[in-house]
Amino acid sequence: MSLKEQLEVTLSYFEPMSLEMIYIDLESDFLNQNRELTIQDLKDVLSKLEKEKRVKVIIEKKHKFWIKKYPQKNLWRRIKNYLSAKR
Repeated sequence: MSLKEQLEVTLSYFEPMSLEMIYIDLESDFLNQNRELTIQDLKDVLSKLEKEKRVKVIIEKKHKFWIKKYPQKNLWRRIKNYLSAKR
């Protein structure tokens, strides 16, 4: 499993997580397999996830926190749900 996939599993939809919290919540098997993993690697992958709009950054008191974003429904599905609710 790649670091990106592991972060998608680790991050929460409900609780913003700091870099330290993310590192602590990573699975121990994954960390044992990737002993060379650094904090900079985590930052790089998190910035890629930000650019893909899969995670959101929250800055509080000079500290960054990341939270997973809900996947958005496409336009057709939203229109379909809206019309079915009107009936």
